[in-house]
Amino acid sequence: MTDENAAAASQLSRATSADGIATAAEIDAFQRAFLRLLERRTAIYTMGDSTSVPAHTAADILLSVCFVLGIDPGDPEVPQRLLHVNLEDEFRRRLAEVERKVALAGELWKAAVAAMPPIPSTALRDTLAAIGDFPRAYDFRSMAHEIPVMFDYPLCHPVPETLLGVEYINEYLRRLLTEFDFLRRYPAEACMRVLARSSPDFVELLVNLYEPVATNAVGRALLGTDPTSLEFAEDERAELVRLLGRASARERERMLREAVQATCDALAIEDAGAREYLSALAAELPPRIEVALSPGELRGVFV
Repeated sequence: MTDENAAAASQLSRATSADGIATAAEIDAFQRAFLRLLERRTAIYTMGDSTSVPAHTAADILLSVCFVLGIDPGDPEVPQRLLHVNLEDEFRRRLAEVERKVALAGELWKAAVAAMPPIPSTALRDTLAAIGDFPRAYDFRSMAHEIPVMFDYPLCHPVPETLLGVEYINEYLRRLLTEFDFLRRYPAEACMRVLARSSPDFVELLVNLYEPVATNAVGRALLGTDPTSLEFAEDERAELVRLLGRASARERERMLREAVQATCDALAIEDAGAREYLSALAAELPPRIEVALSPGELRGVFV
């Protein structure tokens, strides 16, 4: 076992002692159990050949063990729940949970492939192909914190970087499914017209498909018109400028919240997560609206 991992275990234990969570004997027992676990996981990684590996590999094994046990490597405090369990048994139990999450990743991926709207996007197509390889490429036993596939399709609301490994992948796929569900409530041709106005090269560029379409839907609802359509006539654009131009910042926020509710109701979106996802998009619109109104038009927001 490397000095780096021994030092990491010692640092975790000292923080626990300083916080008065455990006795000195409990701290010592945790430190020894943690080191034994690291040694065992290293031996498994090397297929029993050694418990000594290069420093960068040892660091990865440490991060993997922390991920499985639910320990934040950046937080020196050990969760109290780990002080009074058999650490090896707890690791196996939680590793089985990770394995179940890997199986879920496969199911979420299949659902995403089936739900993908018929809108061309090279980045989206390549991303789904890459994530399809994740269950096979993911070494959840030794490198559970890693994401061994590369993909670059941007979500409207990115997954927090605090999520790692399979947890990142599953959250990415959940958000992608939310976006797909919204897009499929409109004809693909209508979505593509909006996307072409927003970004003429949307097929080849790294652009999110959901954001321009959802923004236009909210804009239609702001006017009190049918959000199941995505088009704006010129007189409607002028009315939207007048409506938002004379409203205060607080009034705009209220109007956007109401427009989100109207959009979800019109599209029969009942899932709370999907409604919150659209609400989060609307909450980001006021600064863009403020900037776009200065030249007296909103084409940079509602296309």
